[in-house]
Amino acid sequence: MLTRAGEEYRRRLVEVGPAQWSLPSACDDWTVKDLVDHVLGGNRFAVPLLGGASPDAAFAIALEGGFDGDLVGLFDESQAAQIEAFAAPGALDADVAHPSGPTSGATFAGLRAGDLLLHGWDLARSLGLDETVDDEVAAEVWRVYEPRLSADTADRFGDGASGTVGADAPIGLRLLDLSGRRP
Repeated sequence: MLTRAGEEYRRRLVEVGPAQWSLPSACDDWTVKDLVDHVLGGNRFAVPLLGGASPDAAFAIALEGGFDGDLVGLFDESQAAQIEAFAAPGALDADVAHPSGPTSGATFAGLRAGDLLLHGWDLARSLGLDETVDDEVAAEVWRVYEPRLSADTADRFGDGASGTVGADAPIGLRLLDLSGRRP
């Protein structure tokens, strides 16, 4: 799931042209570069958090690498490190000190996959690219996100679900809507 979400995100990332970094993104108050930096930082954040670091320490480590240069190369490096960290023995079973509270490694993997999947859609929306969402990955992300985002919590993105997308809609559309995106 995490690998596939990363592949979909990367497919869109390589399409960003030099003049597009400063364009507004689908995420309020972020440019395309801000969006890409957020995903890169999230990938980097995951590795020390899985290694037992506190959220503050993991955040500091995520910032150390900088966010300039070959952004596709930096993404590839961060994604490979993230996948390796999640593949470590016991990583999916152990609890991590997630900013929202203790979270299993498996749930954290779902959150990271969701970040890649949803921000890949944001990148596509921002650049006028194909906005198709991988429904198999979306179904896995839904299982992690739905209980978190349906509650009135700080985990919620944007306005949350619109209430206009039915349970019979494709899972990708339901996930986008649940996360505050309006395709």
